[in-house]
Amino acid sequence: MHKHLGVLALTLLLALTVRCDYFQKTANAVDAQPKQEKKSEDTEIVIPVQAEPPRRGDISSYFETTARVEAENRVQVTAEAVGECEKLLVEEGDRVKAGEVMAELDRTTIQAAIGQAEVQVRQTKTAYDIAERSLAEGIGAKAERDNAQFAHEQALAALNTQQVQLSKLTIRAPISGVVTKRNIQAGQLVSGATSVFTIVDPSSYMIVINPPEKELARLKLGQIAKVTIDALGDQEFETAVRRINPGVDSASGTVKVTLDFAPEVRAKLRESAFARVRLVLETHENALLVPKDALVEENARKYLFVISREEQEKQEAGAKAPEESSSGGEAVEEAAAQPDGAPAQKPSEPQEAPQKPTFLAQRIEIQTGLEDSNNIEILSGLDDQMLVVTLGQHTLKPGSKVTVTNATDELLSKMSLSPEEALKAAQEKRAGENAASGTRIRQQQRRHHS
Repeated sequence: MHKHLGVLALTLLLALTVRCDYFQKTANAVDAQPKQEKKSEDTEIVIPVQAEPPRRGDISSYFETTARVEAENRVQVTAEAVGECEKLLVEEGDRVKAGEVMAELDRTTIQAAIGQAEVQVRQTKTAYDIAERSLAEGIGAKAERDNAQFAHEQALAALNTQQVQLSKLTIRAPISGVVTKRNIQAGQLVSGATSVFTIVDPSSYMIVINPPEKELARLKLGQIAKVTIDALGDQEFETAVRRINPGVDSASGTVKVTLDFAPEVRAKLRESAFARVRLVLETHENALLVPKDALVEENARKYLFVISREEQEKQEAGAKAPEESSSGGEAVEEAAAQPDGAPAQKPSEPQEAPQKPTFLAQRIEIQTGLEDSNNIEILSGLDDQMLVVTLGQHTLKPGSKVTVTNATDELLSKMSLSPEEALKAAQEKRAGENAASGTRIRQQQRRHHS
């Protein structure tokens, strides 16, 4: 966003500069004598740019992707029996423990079947006892005793089956965690194999990413990845690689990598939260860095426009010297050199701001290394003593004259002028330049005569 605003600011600044130059040329045409010729320096174009020195710092290359927060322990609770939901004991967001009752289905039918099974058990038990005594007394056959025994055992099995069905009408939590989804409500008829709840274990939150197989050689356990969760704002968290699947997905050509959070971070996360992941693949320390936007590419080569800092210091020092020398004596001589009757300039009138020093922009070819979303590493072609043009470089050519400025401040200062004010400012500037030029000529004549 700041890059686009800066480019827009420089574009508008150049447009306003052309507008002011137009009004200044109009004023010059009115005030200048026909015999005077415009010097070539007046038409010279000086381009305002922003420049800054390169900096030293660490830079890393990343594999960037997006993913969703997942719980490794995540269970969909399904109903194992058919019945109407009679009681609903938990809601979404509730924490439950393993074995805790979450809902109960209607038991009327099953309880009736259990009562019938219990009667059958008692009947078969009585028949079995009679057959056992008859066999012991010698008046019964062994086959009758065995048949009675089998009937009793079958009745017991039927009773046990009904009791198991009764237990399935009570829905319990299979794991401890948080209820993230509830799919039933009281009074609803629930059929078997219906998903009724979803439970996740917050202590098992993780992220799964899928780097391409070409990065497999640079993946290792414990590798750091930086994660930003949209739901938590701009805060960045660190995760570590816990598991790397040794196989490659044949369909996508990617590798499954599991990232782990620290326990204190997991407490802030939510199931399926959107995450932006940057997996650190390589890091260079104390690298020479410049903004990526400063690069100019041409014919598969990379360049930077630079300004020598020594040149800047010399020009700034030279610009201060004439100002100090002219602040005293020249003011007196200008007043004395005014024609008779010409009003002298009033001390209270605002003085024109000194011109900013100009420099020659040089284009240098560079070799680059690692890069991230903002910066790029410079391996060769640039040193720490150069100033790199970071805004306005796309309008430059080798040897272009530039002035180092803040584009936003310049734009605001020029936008405050109306066309009439700009014309008046240009006329005043021209008058001041003519007066200063006359003063310099007279000084040179005096030195020549002396």
